Amino acid sequence: MKAKGERRKSKERFRRRCCAALLFFALFTSAFRLPPSAFVWAAHPFITDDAGTQGKGGWQLELLAQRNRHESVADAGTGPAQQSRRATLLNPVLTYGLLDNVDLAFGLNHLRFRVAENGVPVDEASGRSDSTLELKWRFVEKDGLSLAVKPGLSLPTGDENRGLGLGRVSWGVNFIASYDAKPWSVMGNVAWFRPRFKLAQDAADNRENLWRVSAGAAYSVNERHRLVGELGARTNEARSDPFQPGRNAHFGMLGWIYSPTEKIDFDFGVRKGLNRAETDTVLLAGATFRW
Repeated sequence: MKAKGERRKSKERFRRRCCAALLFFALFTSAFRLPPSAFVWAAHPFITDDAGTQGKGGWQLELLAQRNRHESVADAGTGPAQQSRRATLLNPVLTYGLLDNVDLAFGLNHLRFRVAENGVPVDEASGRSDSTLELKWRFVEKDGLSLAVKPGLSLPTGDENRGLGLGRVSWGVNFIASYDAKPWSVMGNVAWFRPRFKLAQDAADNRENLWRVSAGAAYSVNERHRLVGELGARTNEARSDPFQPGRNAHFGMLGWIYSPTEKIDFDFGVRKGLNRAETDTVLLAGATFRW
């Protein structure tokens, strides 16, 4: 009996230490300026992914949408100008469980954007953007703690000449930690992405290594409603953009997930830029179906 009691106490200590470590990670990522990438799609409206998988033979379809808005005043060399950026992204993602702890996900992207300066359009396009192919492997699962790695490819299905894609195959990887202790769940990511540009001007204007460090948390109000939030920092893709200056962009998100059944989720969220390098406001909406 004493040995069983000691084992229970040891497990409880392990759980507390893991929870404390992840919470510390969340505070750490919000307090320091660390670089990162926006490559990996997570459980919407998060950018921060969790270590969950669909299980062998399981399917998941995510229908995701976001609307970006950014306003800025800067001098790009011809005098002060007010720039307005608008973008809409539609992103269906289909995931299949290869094994209980391994998922394969394929994502399509349709992008529409418009840039205007002093009310005059200077750039706009609409069409298919680059696609993604990702593999998630959860290699640790113990007492609510899960660790996973998620490598992925960006496939050049968009037209780089119209600003809708990179033009070459690119790659990245995301390292994931999550901890579940109902009604709370917390997660943290460290992600890296290597964009490869076909156009020489794009390569000159943008950075070659993009990083993202982020942490998120979800609180289950009841079986159907979850409140979610996250903080993070990521590399500003542009090397020198007077309208979005700075090497590192900081962001925060608040949202809500409604689950009418165990197989269906609807989500809404707002992501806000916390410094000038990040997009001002992103409205997020999605629907997820599992079978």
